[in-house]
Amino acid sequence: MFGSELLSSVVLTTFSSVKMPGSILGPIASVLGHVYNMLFNGLYGVMSVGVLGFAIIIFTLIVKIILFPLMVKQQKSSIKMQMLQPELEKIRNKYKGQKDQLSQQKMSMEMQDFQKKNGVNLMGGCLPLLVQLPILYALFYIFQNAYVYVDVIGQNYTDIANAILQIPQTTRMEVFGPYAQTFADHYKNVAIIKDGFDLSNLNDIVMLVNYLDVHSWQSIVTQLGSNGTALVELLATKNNIETFMFLPLVSQAGLKWPGIMIPILAAITTYAQSKIMMSMTPPSANGDQANPAASMTKTMTYVMPFMMGFFCISMPAGLGLYWTISNLIGILQQVVLQKHYKKKFMGEAA
Repeated sequence: MFGSELLSSVVLTTFSSVKMPGSILGPIASVLGHVYNMLFNGLYGVMSVGVLGFAIIIFTLIVKIILFPLMVKQQKSSIKMQMLQPELEKIRNKYKGQKDQLSQQKMSMEMQDFQKKNGVNLMGGCLPLLVQLPILYALFYIFQNAYVYVDVIGQNYTDIANAILQIPQTTRMEVFGPYAQTFADHYKNVAIIKDGFDLSNLNDIVMLVNYLDVHSWQSIVTQLGSNGTALVELLATKNNIETFMFLPLVSQAGLKWPGIMIPILAAITTYAQSKIMMSMTPPSANGDQANPAASMTKTMTYVMPFMMGFFCISMPAGLGLYWTISNLIGILQQVVLQKHYKKKFMGEAA
């Protein structure tokens, strides 16, 4: 299982250099974006503040419900593996001291046959995370470019862009020019802007609106003075929609307060979930060297939280929120399923 977690984490590092989904992830992002848009519209009809955050929480719950059957198989397989450890230990002891390749292959085959006969699915722990991999990819695009997938946000960004176009060109170029240049330099290899950035083009300005963070907007409004009057109300709407508990979800979490809360919470919840999983992989009586799975689980329990916290710093805060909520729900599922299957398998053994 932890090999898949590592894979999921490493894959996240590629997100910051990719802006638009390809032919495979595009349809997935489109479907998830449609579902997310419906959730958002439903919530926006009854609230106007923190809608993006609440939509992410409900969306995460829906994803976990859909993946719950796989989670059940994973927990069932892990707990059964835990209960079979004494017999697996006997097989390891049988080949103790035999380090030649043939003996190691025989031990591996014997252990696999034993697990298979006892209904242990060797891929059970990896499958849920492998399924989540394309979902994580797609959600990155949705949170990074929320205006493309959420109608209300798209309309708000368009209104802001139109208000910017009404600002006298000289003032517009003077105030927005440096930000546009930074944006163009940062994403110069992305196909949608590699041909240049135009502050007179509505679509280009919409992309710039999506790029700018709260602090940048505060500076811009101050510089514009009376020329920015029309932007104030539109930016207030943008802030109300995208901010959840003081966190701007479409921007990178970063290292400043309150964004840093997201990497910290992602790290803590990842550690908690990993710790629970580690309790399901007891160490071998002969030490971790005799049980590589236990050794890997123990290592990843301490490495994974740092990795996830580090990755979430440069990811959209919304993706970090999704990961944190997903971890919390996963912890609850693990605790409940562990109690259920331990009681069930102990009863069967008795």
